[in-house]
Amino acid sequence: MAIISLINRKGGVGKSTISINLAAGLATRESRKPSSKPVLLIDMDDQLSATITAMGGGFGQQFVPVITAEPSFAGALGGGLGGSESLLIESLLPRNRSEKVRVFKTNKTKMEGLEDSLKSMPESAFQLLYFLEPIKDKFSYIIIDNPPSAGMIPMNALVASTHVLIPIEPDGLSLIGLADILRMIENVQKNTNPDLKILGIIPSRFRMVRRQSRDVIEDMEKLYGHLLLPYVKDLADISAATTAGYDVFSYCRQKSQPYRCFSNLVDAVLGKLQ
Repeated sequence: MAIISLINRKGGVGKSTISINLAAGLATRESRKPSSKPVLLIDMDDQLSATITAMGGGFGQQFVPVITAEPSFAGALGGGLGGSESLLIESLLPRNRSEKVRVFKTNKTKMEGLEDSLKSMPESAFQLLYFLEPIKDKFSYIIIDNPPSAGMIPMNALVASTHVLIPIEPDGLSLIGLADILRMIENVQKNTNPDLKILGIIPSRFRMVRRQSRDVIEDMEKLYGHLLLPYVKDLADISAATTAGYDVFSYCRQKSQPYRCFSNLVDAVLGKLQ
């Protein structure tokens, strides 16, 4: 069982999109096994983009009860309670499989106050670790989508995780931001979670036609080549799938670029986990 956090202090780098499709891809692979366990997707960002997409996207209102729930994941975590199956619900992803990714019923208002709630608690960085303890073994993989910050919420995610993925948009400031993220992870490894492993760096929203992107990728290959995973290209069908509340594997043809892009990423992640 692996608990994988997606971390970046910068917004708009594709964390939620990668989280959704990684969870769907892992769920599809896991469902082929004779004795499979479900995949859990945890949305720690108060925008709840991953949850909304997983529950049908912006074209309907199916997601509303899941982000206004009471009791909720946000309330339980912020109140120092343990996780329970009563907070879990099947998402709609992957759309073309009967075995669905699980998500927590949550509450957007309480999510917006979660950072302050965690800070006020004793052992504040360990609350997600404690919350997951009663239920984590029910899942094959747990994917955690995090907000773009270096605050208490992503700190909780890193302390609770076995592995971390770093999506990064290859722009001019990305290498500086990447160094900051790696220092944050190193600090967690030294002080709170010595078993945390960096699973890889995912160049996200990548456009080969941009000279700047190519230059940054070249620099990243020199500095962090051993950590680079397959690129997630900036493709219209990936955005369309997310908006429609679909995973790429259900929305796109098997031979299409988006499908191959995420299939390669799932293969690479599984390869690193072995």
